[in-house]
Amino acid sequence: MQQMYKKYQELQNKLSKTLIRAKEGGVVIDITADTKVKDVKIEDESLLSVERKAELEENIKKAIIKGQEKAQQVAMEKTKEILGFDPNQLAGMLGGGQWWAGGFPGL
Repeated sequence: MQQMYKKYQELQNKLSKTLIRAKEGGVVIDITADTKVKDVKIEDESLLSVERKAELEENIKKAIIKGQEKAQQVAMEKTKEILGFDPNQLAGMLGGGQWWAGGFPGL
């Protein structure tokens, strides 16, 4: 049990240090594999006009979603690598869906 706990802690550590970059329409989001947003940049300064406010908001939203999706993929890969099992298989055995879809417990 203690070995599993150490591996879980290693997984948490790797996820928190793995940075993912997502881009959408002039917006760049940096997010960790445990889905913590670290940075937001607006590369296309023309989005800063009042007339383009809705477009900017939509691009930020899309970039965050894209980053979260990438983070979930990376988290699943790291879980397989470090813990040695596919989270989807575990969820299936327990009768549920993707247990990690809302984030890892305790992260």
